[in-house]
Amino acid sequence: MADPVGEFKMQMKNNSFAKDADGTIVAIVDFEGTAGDFGVSFGSLRVPLTEGGAKSGTCTWLGQSFPDGSPWVTGSGDGTWEQVEGLNRWKLSFPVIEVSDGSRIRSEGELDLETRGFNGQLFDAS
Repeated sequence: MADPVGEFKMQMKNNSFAKDADGTIVAIVDFEGTAGDFGVSFGSLRVPLTEGGAKSGTCTWLGQSFPDGSPWVTGSGDGTWEQVEGLNRWKLSFPVIEVSDGSRIRSEGELDLETRGFNGQLFDAS
């Protein structure tokens, strides 16, 4: 595995729900914090709740960051989540997040539902 190019530290700020066109309930979790060289960052995690009590599934990240000395950027990517056995924690993996400046990053982190913290590492995915 490649060396990380940065770390992110985010805090959950809001949790809401919506329905997709097919009737699936989707959790939308909003975060704010910092993300490596991307600086101050805001993002939303979208998790389709297709099956009650599921221990894994798909998710999507959508976000905006404000790097120091650079124009703001947006980013989005599809990923997966997996519950850490016996804990209210999720491991989240996004193989590719497409950034509006043309860069591509991979994100690996863990969301702790007790502390509402979402922390992890960023990798180059070019």
